[in-house]
Amino acid sequence: MWLTRRPTRGMLCHMRIEAIEEALHATPFAPFRIVLPSDRSVPVPHADFVSIAPNRKWLLVWDKRGGWSLLDPALVVQLAFNGAGKR
Repeated sequence: MWLTRRPTRGMLCHMRIEAIEEALHATPFAPFRIVLPSDRSVPVPHADFVSIAPNRKWLLVWDKRGGWSLLDPALVVQLAFNGAGKR
């Protein structure tokens, strides 16, 4: 079960790219979901599924079927781990 806490209205917290990198490089790696303001979430089953652009302004997240999502890190409001969220 994925637990997420939604920010209250008018209280969107934007994720810093460093927090996303920290989650990607954690040992051991814990799968998580990238949550966007629209409540859409993008699963990250392994760090190899994410690429960060050299200018650090874009995240490319691959899915298990070969599809992908291009995300602006400034729009990420939460990382949802299995059991807890990280802001």
